[in-house]
Amino acid sequence: MTSLKKEKKRSVYYDEEKKQYIKIVTPKFELKLKYWFHLRKYPGLNFAYIAKKLQSIGINAPSVTSAEKYKVITQEIDAPTLTEYLENTNDRTIESRLVELIASILNSGIIFFDFHYGNFLYKDKEIYVIDLEGYCDSVFVSRGRSGVLYRIEKHLGLHFRQEVEKRWTKTSLPLTLSDMFQKLRGKK
Repeated sequence: MTSLKKEKKRSVYYDEEKKQYIKIVTPKFELKLKYWFHLRKYPGLNFAYIAKKLQSIGINAPSVTSAEKYKVITQEIDAPTLTEYLENTNDRTIESRLVELIASILNSGIIFFDFHYGNFLYKDKEIYVIDLEGYCDSVFVSRGRSGVLYRIEKHLGLHFRQEVEKRWTKTSLPLTLSDMFQKLRGKK
């Protein structure tokens, strides 16, 4: 077993024999409280849930072998990240395809904030979504639509943000807590 990443919050290992990735998450106490009170799914279980939901709507995601509260094991997808792929090609279709993919994910009610080419793989002319433990479809989202769009712009650029925003048509975006309280008070 090879250690690929060992940080305070997460560790990633690769089992060469089984061709599997093992991700172990060590969340801060604040996040553990959210898991304990069921405001968010445990990261390992959430990864498996989101992978299954994405696959059910035709989006490529890792195959989960095993999932526990803070651990997930996935089968290897032998493919370069989009960052690596784009360094070696002049494929002009990637941006529009990634815009459509991100809009499809957001329109399905799944929210995520980690938008960079390293979180997508490219294999057999298909884009795969990875690092799913931070994705959610909970009504308790700390940042709403503006937060998602801000992160897209920060990591992928203003043009990319504008293109995703045009295609993000879902109106029942999970509300932030402040939005929920304002709605309850009749202010939104």
